[in-house]
Amino acid sequence: MATSLNNPDGGPLYKGVQRALMEQLASGELKPGQLIPSERQLAIEFSVSIGTLRKAIDELVENRILIRQQGKGTYVASHDRERLLFYFFHIVPHKGIKSYPLVEFVFFHKSTADAEAAARLNIAVGTPTLHIRNKLSLQGAVVLVDDITLDLARFAGLSAAQFKERPNTIYNLYQEVFGITVVRTEERLRAEAASIDHAKLLKIKPGMPVLTIRRTAIDMRDEPVELRISTVNTAAHEYFAELL
Repeated sequence: MATSLNNPDGGPLYKGVQRALMEQLASGELKPGQLIPSERQLAIEFSVSIGTLRKAIDELVENRILIRQQGKGTYVASHDRERLLFYFFHIVPHKGIKSYPLVEFVFFHKSTADAEAAARLNIAVGTPTLHIRNKLSLQGAVVLVDDITLDLARFAGLSAAQFKERPNTIYNLYQEVFGITVVRTEERLRAEAASIDHAKLLKIKPGMPVLTIRRTAIDMRDEPVELRISTVNTAAHEYFAELL
């Protein structure tokens, strides 16, 4: 049976195919790690040409939502340590290469959204949230502190033990347990003075300059998932992003 394409803006037909595929991904009809139907099957399903279908797939592969494996087919991308390291983690030594950080749990508690969290997560001020803090080390030294804010309603049932004992990355936890897949992030960077709490964890003096990264994670429906504020000691480390 052909699937009706939602293309209300009259844009390119392949964009309608993309939206339909993204909805299948967001709804769980296509799951992380799953082999998607062949291009011929999808072209028939959406009543489009192979060329139109391929253009839609190519863009989703380029955006790392789908992964092509030579001779095997195209799969739904899954969040894992490698994906986190290469696409979402940007702190490296001044002289050295990127490596996976040691992540240590600090706290997990319920809170309410302040003005910034409300704006970034598209919720009302005062909405119940979860506030989670981790510290991340590279080469044995704590380099950054992550403060994560989640809308409690979207992550109902998430416990401190479940978060702390997750077998994979945080984004993998969102994906596997809650069916929420982060596909992109928006980041804003600024220089700030270290607070007393952050300075203690980073083993620096309060008021020393730090890099603050405010990252909003976005899901397949283009909705905000998480606000993460990373406080980075840049004495021996820096932000690095490779733009393709």
